[in-house]
Amino acid sequence: MSQPQTQPRPPGLIVQPGWLAAHLDDPSLRLFDLRPEESYREGHIPGAIHLDLEELRHQVDGVEGMLLPADQFARRLGELGVDHTTWVVAYDGNWGLLAARLVWSLARYGHTGAAILNGGADRWQEEGHPWTQEVARPRPTTFVPVPRDEHLAERAWLRRQLGRADLVVVDTRTPGEYAQGHLPGAVNWDWMNGVPVGSWDAVRDDDGLRTELAVRGITPDREVVTYCQSGVRAAHTYLLLRHLGYPRVRNYDGSWAEWSHYGEPREP
Repeated sequence: MSQPQTQPRPPGLIVQPGWLAAHLDDPSLRLFDLRPEESYREGHIPGAIHLDLEELRHQVDGVEGMLLPADQFARRLGELGVDHTTWVVAYDGNWGLLAARLVWSLARYGHTGAAILNGGADRWQEEGHPWTQEVARPRPTTFVPVPRDEHLAERAWLRRQLGRADLVVVDTRTPGEYAQGHLPGAVNWDWMNGVPVGSWDAVRDDDGLRTELAVRGITPDREVVTYCQSGVRAAHTYLLLRHLGYPRVRNYDGSWAEWSHYGEPREP
């Protein structure tokens, strides 16, 4: 069963505070605050529902942080009021890091009408938009998952694909983590390289960014797989590349935690 083509969509994967402020009263909006619960209770954007990202993750064969299977994910999203008639905006206090993971998770299960709020809670408050302590309550609905494999890299698939000339695997961890061991042939591009210095913006301006990526072989004509330790930092780079128009980008959900757990080939 596929999601109807009338699913509402935000104007892109990243929306600006002013745009969201103009759409806060849209009944099809589902707004999620992924900051710690105490921060949410101190104040949040009106209508925002608090969500702990760990509610959408679980352990698989000793590997922590894996995305919930379709049925469990659908049950939780339905409880949170998300279905094919709604669109989602998520925010946090860390350059959209957790929000990007939620957007990727939704895309994996067929809901592509989701975006992150640029600048998160900090930019929103800085611009003087509405702020409240009133706790929002979701109206449960039915979320129908439609798994889309083009957003996901799994271990068995990745093992078979390594070495393809049109594939680039991007390790989004720190250089120190990368040096201690990484997937064969992976290039290192720390996810923080995509965040502007001294700004709350979720991603850098395009100027120079595409060139920096191209130098590492991360180009739009290749399929890109991002990974980190557990698929969160990698989701931010996934979103950044999608935002730049890269057509084939996957996030390796299990990432290094899973790859190393099973003793897969590694470098050095």
